[in-house]
Amino acid sequence: MATTITPTIVNLNVVVTQAPTPSQLQQSGAMISLGGTTLATGAYQFCGQLSDLQELLSGAGNSTELTHMGTTFFAQGTAVGTYVLELGTATGVDAQIALLEAWITANPNTFYAYLVPAAWDFSKDEVGSAIVTNGGSGYTTAPTVTFSAPTTGTTAAGTAVIQNGAVVSVTITNPGSGYTSAPTLTFTGGGGTGAAGTANLVSALNFMASQYANPSAKTYFFVTTSAADLPNYATQKSVFAVVPSPTASSAEFQAAQPFYQWLVNKPAAANPLAPMAYRYAFGVTPWATAGNNASINTVLTNYGNLILTGAEGGISTACLFKGTTMDGSQSSWWYGVDWFQIQVKQALAAAVINGSNTNPPLLYNQNGINTLLAVAQNVANSAVTFGCAESITITATDFATYTTQNPNDYKAGIYNGFQATVVGQNGFLVLTFFIDAVQFA
Repeated sequence: MATTITPTIVNLNVVVTQAPTPSQLQQSGAMISLGGTTLATGAYQFCGQLSDLQELLSGAGNSTELTHMGTTFFAQGTAVGTYVLELGTATGVDAQIALLEAWITANPNTFYAYLVPAAWDFSKDEVGSAIVTNGGSGYTTAPTVTFSAPTTGTTAAGTAVIQNGAVVSVTITNPGSGYTSAPTLTFTGGGGTGAAGTANLVSALNFMASQYANPSAKTYFFVTTSAADLPNYATQKSVFAVVPSPTASSAEFQAAQPFYQWLVNKPAAANPLAPMAYRYAFGVTPWATAGNNASINTVLTNYGNLILTGAEGGISTACLFKGTTMDGSQSSWWYGVDWFQIQVKQALAAAVINGSNTNPPLLYNQNGINTLLAVAQNVANSAVTFGCAESITITATDFATYTTQNPNDYKAGIYNGFQATVVGQNGFLVLTFFIDAVQFA
């Protein structure tokens, strides 16, 4: 077959690399409706202004509360909107919370944060964990676990785990509801004797939040609570708890203020991520310090959040104190860590996809590892520039070492050799300034 010769000297072969769409997850949050809108159960609608929300209200369910949520939210500004998520009606707080948990499970990574009804701040009435006080002996199979029943509500359930003939733990399969005191456990069958135990109680909201307590969960709940109930959420990274001012009007929904501030963040070189602490608050009544100092200190000591005046700085505008999640971390620290997780995952996935459509292609070799390492490092550099981290160090196991140690991974195209150390960015919460006042004679 003869080769066709043309007068063209240079032929251009153009490959288009598709840029990924920036992730909007961290600007996405939902206010929870319980039969308060005209939306179908499980549906959600974006509201860019208060009037958008008002058009959806049905006059039933928690329509009034949704109005207060929206009014307080948009009082902070209109730089970002929010969604309203209709869960439908359910009898009792526990059932309502269960609806949200089921919805999140069925719709993962849809919303970054949820502004939940005030009534969801409930006393401890669910079994969060079981304590084996006596493992017993002689068990050849797992015994049946029976929880003592509450006066009203649902009896908890669980399964026993045995080791060397003794019960070593109990896995909760149903947390139950309605307990006013911790139930006891009875163990029957299994061929042994002597096992006994009791249970720890948690709130239903705490139980749900605990499912999102791991560092990669990227799901947060903005909760309205009281100083007395704050310990219910102790150590929960996924809970941003707000204790409203005692003098706040009934039309305020103070947890909507930090909810807005959480969603409005859009880190960039010209707009670095700022701490959540001390952000201005509008349309809400701050706590009066006179007569409330003990309560205020209790809230802050237990990592709750509240609205106070900026009077200490000579500023008349109210501010958010002090922007912490219930694990004691500054919430902006978690936001920055999440930003890096979201962006680096997307960037690496885009690089792999584009790598199969470019010339030369991206291959599983040292050059390929180096290319992906550079992609990840570029995201890391942006995270630092954007104020999402103080520093990020990324390393990669070299091709020869990794494939020698993991030959099956190479065959399957799997590489688990990247690692990043992220030092988060924090703001000042407390300053101490030492002054010596010296008077000379």
